[in-house]
Formats: sequence, structure tokens, C-alpha cells
Amino acid sequence: MSIEVRDLHFSYGPRPILAGVDLTVAPGEFVALAGVNGCGKSTLLRLMAGLLQPTSGRILLGGTPLASLSRREVARRVAVLHQSLPPVPGLTVRQLVRQGRYPHRGPFGMLGEPDAVDEALELTGVAHLADRVLDTLSGGERQRVRLALAVAQDTGVLLLDEPTAHLDIRHQLEVLELVRSLRAARGLTVVTVLHELDHAARFAERIVALHQGRVWADGKPKDVITTGLLAEVFGVAGRVVLDDLHGTPRCLPDAPV
Repeated sequence: MSIEVRDLHFSYGPRPILAGVDLTVAPGEFVALAGVNGCGKSTLLRLMAGLLQPTSGRILLGGTPLASLSRREVARRVAVLHQSLPPVPGLTVRQLVRQGRYPHRGPFGMLGEPDAVDEALELTGVAHLADRVLDTLSGGERQRVRLALAVAQDTGVLLLDEPTAHLDIRHQLEVLELVRSLRAARGLTVVTVLHELDHAARFAERIVALHQGRVWADGKPKDVITTGLLAEVFGVAGRVVLDDLHGTPRCLPDAPV
């Protein structure tokens, strides 16, 4: 499913966050949003999910204006992995993942729902944790469970807000590898906020860099990740080298500008 953002503006009160953002994400594409804190990455993601309303401009999902869809209709098309979930004491993994089926439930529930939940647990490698209480899981396990929740929602679009935050390097790589495999298995359109540029270059097909509420650069990682990006967007003097193993750019920051 495609995502189209047209002349999008958004402000929190008098403070402008996004100013004239234009962006098209093709069906099945894997796009990473990059930029410093406060540049509007997470806000743009929330706007794409229909969780915020733009000041002006519009967003289309598969050619349909997002504003014309009900909350349930949006949830049938878009799954969101937020940075955190509110604590629910005693909730098991299966109970959480089952919540992903809510957009598809009728007044008498949903036939085949257990099968969809089991498939999501298997695809994300957490079936063995199904009866565990969420509070007993490690950070990496919780992130996989949250991905299972999104998979159970059975949408065409997956939006992820810093899916590697607070994870060690091993679990960062595991989560991103899992997202990549889920995208291939389900034909998902993926848009993710990533702070680590090396991860964005390795896992995403395309990087959109935001700066001062606008799209500063948009393209393949090798075209976007440059010394100019480090200096102008991130305020860092540094070097960009090619990773011979993966064929992607890597950043070597030296000092603040």
C-alpha cells in the first residue's frame, strides 16, 4: 500500500514542526526517517497513522485520503510500533498480541482469530513466550512481542518509531533483521524512524532526512548519507566510508561543528 504526503504542515500551538513536507512511499518500500531530535520524524509518523491531524495538507493511503477513513478503517491498513507501551500488570504475551485483531472484529468476534495470533507469534519468534507475563521479558523479547502485535493486525503498512531504542547492539540487529524479513514475507510497506544512520543505510532502501521541518534529502542511502548531511543536518564534522561487506555507507563522526 502506498503512502502519499502532500504539502503537509503541522504545529504544536504556535510552534511549527513540519512545513510543506512532500513524500511518496511506494507499496512494499522500506523507508527510514532520519534527523536530529525535534525535527518532526515521530510527528510525521503519527500523522501517517492518523493519530494527529495536520494543520494543512493531506495524506493518502493507497490513494484514499486518510482524513476520510474511520479510526477502525485506518487500523485495518496501518500498524504502528510506538516507542513504548503503557504497563498492564499481569498481561501475557498472547493476550497482548490478540489485541492486534481488534480492527477486524465484528460484534461476535472474529472467526480464525486464534490462527492469526498464532501465526504472528511464530513469524516473530515469540511463540515460546506466549504464556509469559510481559513484565518478565527482556527488552529484546518485548520488542519482538510488540512486532507480533503489529503483525497480528494484518495491515499493508508498518510504521515504527525508533524500534531499536534502549536495545543493545545484538538486539538492535535482531529487531531490524526481523522487520526486514516480515516485510519480505508480508509485502509490507515499512516506514521507520531510526537515529543510527549506519542501521538506516544497511536496512532501508531509502532514507528521508528531515531538517527544520522540511525534507532536506531523499534517496538511496549512498546518495543521502554524506559529509554534508552530517554537518548541515546533524551538526557534526565527520567522514563517510563504504562498508565493503554490505556495500552501504558508514558514518565516522569526528566532532561537533
